[in-house]
Amino acid sequence: MKLPFFLKTTSAFLLLIMLIVSSCKNDSIVEIPDPDPDPMGCDTTDVSFADVIVPILEQNCYNGCHSGGNPTSGFLLDSYDGVKAKVDEGRLYGAAAQLMGFVAMPLGKDPIPDCEISQIKAWIDEGAQDN
Repeated sequence: MKLPFFLKTTSAFLLLIMLIVSSCKNDSIVEIPDPDPDPMGCDTTDVSFADVIVPILEQNCYNGCHSGGNPTSGFLLDSYDGVKAKVDEGRLYGAAAQLMGFVAMPLGKDPIPDCEISQIKAWIDEGAQDN
């Protein structure tokens, strides 16, 4: 049985529209990639400032750079307010994860482990609360 011209053209038109729509994507959205979790398991649930973030900062950011009376960096990360200011500026995660466009931290030391970067990101994604 032969299909009428109208059905052939309508089918072809619908197929063309489906191909065009399925190939569209929004390239203007920039997402920060999640770091790979630690193969041994990395707990990123219920990350608290006091129990998880502060120890990460103490180990990697203090040592005179971001703590004390005269930090060499020019700003402090030894209080919630100081940390939250860098979170709000978008600088804490970018520097800690050593993303392009940020000064890689900790300066002159080994990078912060992926699990700890994941925990920082999880804490920020959950609102960077003082908990």
